[in-house]
Amino acid sequence: MSDKILAATVMNEIEPRWTKQYVKIVQLITAFPEVGHDFKGKKAPSKNSEEYFRRLAQKFASGRKPTIPKPPATVPDEMVSIILNEYFDIDSEKLADIKHEHALSMGAENIVGDLLERYIASVLEPHGWIWCAGAVIKAVDFIKAPSKPAEKWQLLQVKNRSNSENSSSSAIRDGTDIEKWFRCFCYKPKTNWDNFPDTALRKHLSEEEFKKFVIKYLKAQKSSV
Repeated sequence: MSDKILAATVMNEIEPRWTKQYVKIVQLITAFPEVGHDFKGKKAPSKNSEEYFRRLAQKFASGRKPTIPKPPATVPDEMVSIILNEYFDIDSEKLADIKHEHALSMGAENIVGDLLERYIASVLEPHGWIWCAGAVIKAVDFIKAPSKPAEKWQLLQVKNRSNSENSSSSAIRDGTDIEKWFRCFCYKPKTNWDNFPDTALRKHLSEEEFKKFVIKYLKAQKSSV
């Protein structure tokens, strides 16, 4: 059984909606095994095995399931409240509310990157790009298969802010580069949509449309609870 047929078979069993996209991901990994996600542990399947592609399919499908903002589960440091009170003169009666609101803010911040990928996917996937949900490709969030034999795979890594940590892996075999793009600058109130790598599709991407997407997405998730 070819890797392409195997990929279609396992994803059809898990979630048929994503079969076409998953087959493309497997095609990339077949061509460049080093870019595929590495499972850990003694029982980790070898790449290009049926078990590997089955587990990768599950990871890919799980990554596409809706997510919601969640406050961090970690216990807050009480010393922060003391500093706010003693140095910044925050009223002690307000500290509990600030602690709660800070936790909510952290939960919101933690999901922005995921929402950014979902928004970009909603625009790019109808035009041949594939969202690599579930981190199934190392340091890559979107891929696009070559349309002609002489062309190369396009690989794109997106980050929310200019100071976000980027992977040092910038290229794979045969000189296929991983393009990198970030949404907003961290030291000035400016977004970076005008520099999105796909010049043909960047006109369909904007901060205003991202906001509309997030509002619609969150309302849908909230109503489904």
